[in-house]
Amino acid sequence: MVKNYLKIVIRFMLRHKGFSLINIAGLTIGITSTLLIILYIRDELRYDTFHPDAADTYRLGFSGALEGRSFSSTQTGSPVADVLRKEIPGVAGTLRMACWATFPVRYKDRAFTEPKLLLVDDNFFRFFHFNLIEGHPDSVLRGERKIVITESTARRYFDYKGRGDKTPLGKTLALAQGYNARVSGIAEDPPLNSHFRFTMLLSLSSWDEAHARDWLTRRLVTYFKLNPGVPAEEAMRRLNALTEKKVGHELGHQNHSDWVAFTSRGNRLHFFAQPMLDIHLHSQLGDEIEPNSDIQYIYIFGSVALLVTVLACINFMNLSTARSATRAREVGVRKVIGAPYRNLVGQFLVESYSYVIVAVFISLFLVMVALPVFNYFTGKGLTLDTLFTPAFFGGLAISVAMVGLLAGSYPAYYLARFNPVEVLTGKMRLPRKHFSLRNLLVIFQFFISTVLIVSTIVVYQQLRFIQGANLGFDKANVINLLHTKNLRANGVAFKRALMEYPEISSASYANRLPPQVDWQSVFKPVDSDNEYLLALYEMDADHLETMRYKMVKGRFFSAQIPGDSNAVILNQTAAKKLGWEEFNGKKLVTNYDHDGRQREVIGIIQDFNFQSLKEPLQPLAVVLGPEPNWEMAIRITKGNTEEKLALIRSFWKKYAPDAPFEYEFLDWNFEAKQQAEKRLGMIFTVFTSLAIFIACLGLLGLATFKAEQATKEIGIRKVMGATVGDMVLMINKDFLKLVVTANLLAWPVAGWVMHRWLDQFAFRIAFPWTAFLIAGGITLVIAFASVSFQAVKAASGNPVKSLRNE
Repeated sequence: MVKNYLKIVIRFMLRHKGFSLINIAGLTIGITSTLLIILYIRDELRYDTFHPDAADTYRLGFSGALEGRSFSSTQTGSPVADVLRKEIPGVAGTLRMACWATFPVRYKDRAFTEPKLLLVDDNFFRFFHFNLIEGHPDSVLRGERKIVITESTARRYFDYKGRGDKTPLGKTLALAQGYNARVSGIAEDPPLNSHFRFTMLLSLSSWDEAHARDWLTRRLVTYFKLNPGVPAEEAMRRLNALTEKKVGHELGHQNHSDWVAFTSRGNRLHFFAQPMLDIHLHSQLGDEIEPNSDIQYIYIFGSVALLVTVLACINFMNLSTARSATRAREVGVRKVIGAPYRNLVGQFLVESYSYVIVAVFISLFLVMVALPVFNYFTGKGLTLDTLFTPAFFGGLAISVAMVGLLAGSYPAYYLARFNPVEVLTGKMRLPRKHFSLRNLLVIFQFFISTVLIVSTIVVYQQLRFIQGANLGFDKANVINLLHTKNLRANGVAFKRALMEYPEISSASYANRLPPQVDWQSVFKPVDSDNEYLLALYEMDADHLETMRYKMVKGRFFSAQIPGDSNAVILNQTAAKKLGWEEFNGKKLVTNYDHDGRQREVIGIIQDFNFQSLKEPLQPLAVVLGPEPNWEMAIRITKGNTEEKLALIRSFWKKYAPDAPFEYEFLDWNFEAKQQAEKRLGMIFTVFTSLAIFIACLGLLGLATFKAEQATKEIGIRKVMGATVGDMVLMINKDFLKLVVTANLLAWPVAGWVMHRWLDQFAFRIAFPWTAFLIAGGITLVIAFASVSFQAVKAASGNPVKSLRNE
């Protein structure tokens, strides 16, 4: 029976090649898109699952408010891990970690900047499940100045070819500022689906901060494991109960304060547990080791995959029922010779499954071809190994069953119920309901298309707004030179040498450059007991000119005034927070200084964005920093960028010959902050185009169906003098009503969704209501063009042929 059905399907496909190609194309687009999104979602959901005990592993979070400023951080004080392990029942183990990003390392004549150097406790390889190629997990990080490198890092420095090759163990690597470490182990490269990755691991005992006993100074990321069955909430309740005792004792030693006075000023502290399996998709805390994704994007992409699949199925339904007139006689003959209803339904379901299976094989090929491009745009490392797995093929089989049933059920039911007598006597009239299921399906298709069009417009307008936003300084033509501490005593000479060339407009040092100014310190007015947590920005006296910041009141630092080393400048937000409209004579003390000096406020700088535009403007204090500092801003003249980089590189080799030359462009850093939004915009654009294309195929099918119904009506109207244009308008009228209805339903939904998306930005556009009109115009024009193609074809026929049987 099935064999016979397959013969019929093949015969029908070959006889109606155009119809079959359109059907297969629609299903292929939907299935290919869905497979790629499923691969993406599967990878996102599997972060950190390679650790056997990941379900019992947590990261300690720290939140609260300090001196009027809220915080939520991944970092805690150094002694918290000891308290967790020794005083909280049920804690099986702890591990501390610190990240030194972009750290210069050298071995003989090979120098690189390591993107991820982590300082970790010596139990790292017992706590986490990262594999060692050489070295023992118990001892590889025990002791100071021991360093473990990954396999790919070993290849860069030592041409390492794997286990059995000449080992680099015992070799000495030169880190920045004269610090050396001995290679004690080689680890496999961390999986891409780890929420943190590394190229080198340095023993944390080598860092003085690891031995600090300060609870309030956040330096380390703390992980802990719980024994099976121990609730994390209970462990956190016990830890928070100890906070008053521990922090109160510390306050008494530091500034003769106590817990009551501390909390009476509105300060609060709270520890919380983050399941490690939730970090990648559910954590957006400050000080993340690496940027995380967002579960909202998983919901969005999953919804898009489902909707594209449904649109492809709707397209198949409409095209199949549109061909009903050509299948009616076949159904009538089969019923007359005794074919039962279930056999007819089975035949048409086999037909739909045949189309789906053909589309699946084409889709698998397209996925293999498109995977490198998909990885490029999404930043993933998906391979064919992740595609061809038993779980994937099991899911694919279920998907084929569901898609085939969804796409074929309605056409099978619709075609199998034809009355054979009416069909064979030519008296059958296809129903002409004003609000049929087919119309509902078309409305749904254009509802989805309209929502996607509006979303795409809003995303791109917000991106354009961010890219063109007034940041409070000029980010164009600024080179961010990294690791300038390596200049050491040559810092001033290097800067002076650059300024002798007209191609260099200005150069200045700073601790960090926007959008990565992340230092903080507590400031206290000398005439008040209030304390304020402010962002801290170190810069030299030329930084105002280089970055083109603007002063609102007072003056900027001057290299000619020695007292400016004890001065401070506030931004407008900080001045407002302190309640200072005038600053003459105002002085501040800060825990940034260890000598208790009083810093005089000499000016107010205009607010500028020094972090992500998702964040509101923060209060900022600016102090005069050393030369050299950690980074350098170099403003160059426009054009011939490569020549100017070569000039800067030549001086770098002269003044810092042993350090790698690393730089970024300031505008690139701001672009990098918008990668998630750019990726979202790209995905919306691609799937909006696909949704519109599939919807047009569905409209084409419905237009064919209507033209078949109205064949004789068109003939009569043409005989009565109607033009082709009249016929086109007649056929388009009902379809345009469906598109308008879809728009009216889609606008409030799209508006609500995109309002919520925009709310995550501190700096955002007003909702562009014109997006609704643009989306409406696009869908109406595309619908009119799609229907008109079939309408012109039908209206151009000879009316005699359509009326000869009347």
